[in-house]
Formats: sequence, C-alpha cells, structure tokens
Amino acid sequence: MSQENIEVVRRVYEEISERLDVSPEHFDPEFVMDMHEIADIGIHRGLPAAREIFRQYATTFDDFRVDLEEVIHADDERVVVRIRDGGRVKGSDAEVWNRYFDVWIFREGKAVRMSAHTDRARALQAAGVRE
Repeated sequence: MSQENIEVVRRVYEEISERLDVSPEHFDPEFVMDMHEIADIGIHRGLPAAREIFRQYATTFDDFRVDLEEVIHADDERVVVRIRDGGRVKGSDAEVWNRYFDVWIFREGKAVRMSAHTDRARALQAAGVRE
C-alpha cells in the first residue's frame, strides 16, 4: 500500500500546483489538516475547511507551486515528505520559497490527516518513526 499512498501524495501536490485544488477522491470525509506548527493557521477538520484555508494561503502568490523534493518514509499508513512551496508574491517581483516536512496518514487508501512541520525530526516524531 505504501507505493499507492506515495502516488496519492504526489498527485495531490501536482493538482495543487496545476489548479490550487485537490480531487476529493483522495481524502477521507473526516480529513484533518494540521498546520499549527508552521503558521497561525491551526487545525482544520473536513476537506472543505482545509481547501479554503489552503486557498487563502496559495492565492497570496501569482504562481504558487508545490514541489515534492523527497519521500523520507513510507509504510502502509504513513508517508513523510519534504516539500518546497511558494512562488512569486502577488503584485511584486519577489519570490518566496518555503520548505516543510509533511506527514500524511492514510486509512484504506484515503488521506485522513496531513500535518506540516518545520523540520525533519519533528515530522518523523509526529509520524511515530525513528531515524
């Protein structure tokens, strides 16, 4: 299952980069997005709430993009990745790029939780994985 989960994560980031949205088919109805560690965004329950919060962030850029840089860990339930997101800030020539470590938790092929972290060790700890 881990390869399938990696492919879901990859597709989600591609969809975000292409259209600033995701296909609901990848997500459990009880999906939780936890962004409390990287910003004052907090924890959001349900895909509609997660989409809206994400859209607010992404639209501060003229050409927002998410690049999956590394798959750090994957098993039947968890995928831990390093990503880079950002782009050109709306109305300026300045580019801003951020690096985060996302932890995806899956159940029966659907994402049930995604949390973003500022460093690798925190992400692995959140995933319950030791290096």
